[in-house]
Amino acid sequence: MESGTKNNSLAWSKIYQTTSFGNKYPTDGLVSLYYHFMKNEVGSLGYPAKVLDFGCSHGANARFFAGLGFDVYGIDISEDAISYCRKEQGFDSRKFKACDVLDDGVSIAEMFGEFDMVVASECLYYFSEADFGRLLQEFYACMRENAVFYANMHTWNHHLYRKYRMLGTDKDGLAEIPASGTADLPLRVRIVEDKKQMRGLFQVFEEIATVRSILELETENETLHFIGKKRR
Repeated sequence: MESGTKNNSLAWSKIYQTTSFGNKYPTDGLVSLYYHFMKNEVGSLGYPAKVLDFGCSHGANARFFAGLGFDVYGIDISEDAISYCRKEQGFDSRKFKACDVLDDGVSIAEMFGEFDMVVASECLYYFSEADFGRLLQEFYACMRENAVFYANMHTWNHHLYRKYRMLGTDKDGLAEIPASGTADLPLRVRIVEDKKQMRGLFQVFEEIATVRSILELETENETLHFIGKKRR
């Protein structure tokens, strides 16, 4: 695993051990995007859609999809996050696993089989360019034909990142952010410029939509959302 990705993974594992961090509600915008773009793709399969929540944290997104009657699975780097999903959310321990899919020597497909939808929310921007590419291959390999894919990333128009734009990115395509995320820790983050770059990152998938959203906190916080599906 690339050093930038590894450092980020270790930082997030520590976050779950030392703070009460964890998502209590579905990712901002995900519910709306599901009903606008994803429901038409997975809501009429004739059986409960099988959904993978990658980087599931405390399972808020997984809980949303479970509430729709879907067959939900989860992966996170943190044992503590997965323990919460099992004990507090009541998810099946056979379907929620703590693992590093880039280092543990077992593929997602080998662990869980194939999926109708893969959701990678608030997590892919912590991976180096090489590891990001490997993850997309993992996702693609575990997706059924026409399966739906969702991911989001932030732009430089975000209160946590905009003042560091002049520092640029390293060889892994990551920017060094001294105090990033809710946990306020130094992390290396992939930040996108615009929809064109977002589409380029996920071009392995057939695009359904690329959506821009703005959340007003201290100032504007711009996020780009990609919804696609496995090409035939």
